Amino acid sequence: MKSNLFRASFLVLMMVILAVPVVVAAGEVKLALDSPEDLEKSGTYVWAKAFSDHLKANGVNVKIYPRDALGGEEEKLDQVSQGLLEVSMSDLAKAGQLDPTIFGFYLPYLFDSITHMDNVIAKSNIMDKINAGTEKKGVRVLALVPVGDFSGLANTKHPVKTPADLKDLRMRALDKKQVKILEALGASTVVIPWAEIYNALQTGVADGYLNPAIVPVMFKHTEVLKYYSDIKFALPLRVSICSADWYSGLSKSDRAIVDGAVTKANAANRVWQATVTKAGLKALGATGVEIYKNNSGEIKQFANLLQPLYPEMVSPEIAKAFVEAANANR
Repeated sequence: MKSNLFRASFLVLMMVILAVPVVVAAGEVKLALDSPEDLEKSGTYVWAKAFSDHLKANGVNVKIYPRDALGGEEEKLDQVSQGLLEVSMSDLAKAGQLDPTIFGFYLPYLFDSITHMDNVIAKSNIMDKINAGTEKKGVRVLALVPVGDFSGLANTKHPVKTPADLKDLRMRALDKKQVKILEALGASTVVIPWAEIYNALQTGVADGYLNPAIVPVMFKHTEVLKYYSDIKFALPLRVSICSADWYSGLSKSDRAIVDGAVTKANAANRVWQATVTKAGLKALGATGVEIYKNNSGEIKQFANLLQPLYPEMVSPEIAKAFVEAANANR
């Protein structure tokens, strides 16, 4: 009698479990932001909102954590790798600590456009190579997320039309890698933390920096910067990462929902990107900063100086893989 009762109870329990929608298997998805919730200015928030909206539309509960609510970049990366945080909008360089292959996306003058970069991602095995390394450490890269237009050169002294115009400029560098890049272009350099840049520009410690056109506007550096050259240096990129264990543990249908959310988020970000590209230059010009649109021949001069340095910026193997993928998917 007890045996029959147990068997009947077990069957009822299994029927209840099987009746639950498959998306519940994904549980609550925790998503950590890296910027204010601003759909006009933040490319990563545009991506995160479209991603979470798609999950919610498919019955998945999403809890969004504001920037720094779960800690800084290192803390978020650690939480994702341990499976404590499902998704995070994060620094590309931090993902590079897990596998350096991703640094290939930083190579200047590698991509002609965002469409070109997207073609490389879609039609090559670059992302597979990256995730083969990062997943060993618990992290999967879901997407590369542009956060502005190609970087240009802003400075306080004069327009920069060709590398020769950099000889009398001391440019702010982010780190030793950027020091090497800027010095290869002919500039002198000084490494300065971002929080100290305004004062450095104002006092002449630095004459300028590399960044998308919208950045001087956002940080009010237009009060001291006077010139901006659109040299199409490289795309400013961040990444969306997720827990590798979480992703691999999803059911086939749940994974399809997450992959669909990535597709929707990428599309939303690219629409934003096209808008911010025009808006950034327009907003910068409206402040009185003189904008110089470098022509293809002038841009080629910058590229010719930096492309031979790819094997030093990353490893020769990574440089070769990215150059081949870029050339094959133009």
